Amino acid sequence: MFFDELKTIIEDNNYIEKSKILFWEAMKNYQKEENEEFNKKFKEYDEKEVAIDINDVSFLAHNWPEGDSCCVVININISYQKKLVGYYDVHYNINGEVEDDYFVIY
Repeated sequence: MFFDELKTIIEDNNYIEKSKILFWEAMKNYQKEENEEFNKKFKEYDEKEVAIDINDVSFLAHNWPEGDSCCVVININISYQKKLVGYYDVHYNINGEVEDDYFVIY
């Protein structure tokens, strides 16, 4: 079944752990590069108050039906002080390389 194949790809390439590491890198970059905005969104910032949860794992076919490009998307919900504040998506190609990522804070 396709689900089992997708699960194997995700586990073999360690997409979940990689995505969590990439999230924390993106969070630190956000804090450094957009400090004023960061401090407004994360008042009295305490890293211990940040929770991340894998929300969705999906297989995405680009340019359907003409295109043959596809990727695996790991979607992480971001909560701060027990409130949902955004999400982080990482798109991996089938070879395990990051194609793109999206860091969104509401």
